[in-house]
Parts: sequence; structure tokens; C-alpha cells
Amino acid sequence: MTAAIIIEVLGAAQYFMARNSATRELLAKAQRDMQESQRVAKVKTEAETALLNAEQSIHLTLGTPETSYSIAARIIKVNPHIIGVGVAFIPDYYKNKGKGKLFMPYTYDYQPSVVLKGKRTGDPHIKTSIMAFDYTERDWYKTAMEGKRQWTEAYLGAGELKVLMCTYSIPIKDKTGRVAGVLFADISMEDATIIMTNINSDINRSGVITLIIQLVSMLLMGFIIWRAVSASRRYREQFLDPEKDHLIEQVEKMREVNTRLTKRNQELAKKVADLQQRVTSQTSQVSDQHWFG
Repeated sequence: MTAAIIIEVLGAAQYFMARNSATRELLAKAQRDMQESQRVAKVKTEAETALLNAEQSIHLTLGTPETSYSIAARIIKVNPHIIGVGVAFIPDYYKNKGKGKLFMPYTYDYQPSVVLKGKRTGDPHIKTSIMAFDYTERDWYKTAMEGKRQWTEAYLGAGELKVLMCTYSIPIKDKTGRVAGVLFADISMEDATIIMTNINSDINRSGVITLIIQLVSMLLMGFIIWRAVSASRRYREQFLDPEKDHLIEQVEKMREVNTRLTKRNQELAKKVADLQQRVTSQTSQVSDQHWFG
């Protein structure tokens, strides 16, 4: 009965804890979703504004494309969530630059997960490079080349930028009005990664609490079983075994009594037989005397 009561109490406690945990998690998720939506909207607005402000500067420096490095570095310094800025020029726009007719100068923060606070103080870790992949097949490039502005879906960066990010791109036109390339910015989604980490931590913490409850219940059950076995042994030693010994002793005494009674009955039977024999013998003698007399 005690074990059943404990199991019921622990089961009810686990049920209510799981329900309360689920309720808290739903409320926290709703709050996180709202905060994340507001944060993403703010970050996107800041990135769009930064590229629109830089668009004119890139347009004026198309004759000296190396200037785009300094423009991009300035954008990264003043925008904590922007971790990379580049210009993807159309093939053969610069005859003597790039590789395979493609030229895309790119400036980036090579430690975005470490220097988010550092960038707010104006001290990012900036590198420059010329990207060597075929960017003309990317959606952000194709859409911008059609004169549209686009945000990509979130993805995991490659190389040194192994963080969750998304890309915003706009077209860049030269003096003739022709689209010369695409100006784009990579936006860090570090806060989303932190949120996922917190969710996983909450799930793991709930799992640990459930495991502890189950372990405690198993220990209690083991303790109850041990106490029951011990009590049964003590009861047997104190009551059953002494009573059994007493019964065995009484049975032995009864056997002794029966043995003595049997022996005495045998002796009495022998005496009776002897007496009958004597009586029969005397009767015969008396009859013979009367016959001959």
C-alpha cells in the first residue's frame, strides 16, 4: 500500500511538473518569437538602410573598385549584425581583375561570434578577399540583376564565417544606367542561435528533472521492498520459527508417549495371554479328575 501511494504521488508530481513546464515553455516561446520578430525587423531595416546609403558611394567609385573595401569596412564597423559586405560585378566588367571573368571583392569580420560587442566599440576583426566561386548562379545575384532587392533564407556560412546568416542584395548601376553588379551584405543571425541554445537547455533541464524523479521513485521502491523482506524475516524469526519449534517439540513428546503406551499395551496383552493360558490349563485338570473319579 505504501509503495502504491508513493507511485501515485510521484506520478502525479511528474504529470503536473511536465504540464507546468510545457505551459512555461509555450509562453516563453511566444515571447521569444515576438522578440525575435522585432529584432529581425530592426536588423533588416538597419541593413537595408546601410546598403542604400552605401549604394551611391559604390556607384561613384566604380572606376577604382578597391575603394569598395574601405566602404564595406565602414559599414561593418557601424552595424554590429552585418558581418560581411561585397560587390559581385557582372562577368568581364573589369578585364584585368578577378578570376575566370568574375570579380567580387568581399570584406568580412572573421570572428563574428566573438566580436559583436567589439564592433559596437569600433574594433571588428576585418579581412578582405576576392571570392572565387561562381556567384552568378546564386538567387540573390539573379534577383538583384533583374533590378529587385531581396533577402535570402537563413543559412550556415562557410569558411571562417560558420555562423547562421542571411544575405540582402541590391543592384548597382554605372553611369550609363546599366547594372554593373550586385551590392550585398551578410547579416548575422547570432541571436537566433542563442535562442535555440536556450531552448535546448530548457529541454535538457526538464529531462534531467524527470530522470531524477524516476530515479528517486526507483530508490524508494527498492527501499520499500527491502524493508518488506526484512520485516518478513523478522516476523518469521520472532513468531513463526519459535512456534514451529514448539510444535515439533510437542510432536516428539507425543511420539514418546505413544511409544510408551504401545510398549505397555504389548506387556498387558502378554500378561492377559499368559493368564488365559493358565486358566485354560486349570480347567482341563479339573475336568480330568471328575472323569476318572
